Amino acid sequence: MKKTFLIVVFLLVSQSCAPMIGTVGMASLGAASKEKGLATSLSDNIIKTKISNLIFKNNPDLIANTSIFVNNGIVLITGKVSEPDNKILLTRIAWKVKNVSEVNNEIQIINTSTLKNITRDIASMGEIRARIMSDININSLNFSIDVVNDKAYLSGVASNLDEINLVKNHASSSRFIKEVYNYIILVDDTR
Repeated sequence: MKKTFLIVVFLLVSQSCAPMIGTVGMASLGAASKEKGLATSLSDNIIKTKISNLIFKNNPDLIANTSIFVNNGIVLITGKVSEPDNKILLTRIAWKVKNVSEVNNEIQIINTSTLKNITRDIASMGEIRARIMSDININSLNFSIDVVNDKAYLSGVASNLDEINLVKNHASSSRFIKEVYNYIILVDDTR
């Protein structure tokens, strides 16, 4: 139990660290329990690392305000940028990486974000993660959550439709969430 808790804390903390720190470690740590398997998990983490490094090389300021999730070669980019050109740049960077099959750019342009919005987003993300981790019918390691301006972005690999619906319900019932964007795929999805 303690080991599982420490692993979860490590995963949550290392998601916001620099691009290279923890990426490969997280893949090997959680890959055994992921529905998509070790090879796909490692491939996805290599894609994520390459995208993160390219973003950092182009504009180090962008990496701190964005999140990248990769599932079976499908990239989801979320977060906030101040300039529309940066949103386009992020999409172009993602497509440069080999084995990327799809890019979903849900970056928001934030000339209007306030401290209140940011605080609510952090609270919502924590609430959703806690609900998913405490639900015994969900393998929480298989899912990524990001919240931007009261919008929840879900990605990951589910074993069945019931698991997808449980994750979506937990996100939509969070206190400040106004919209839920679902990018979760089934383990047998052949995209």
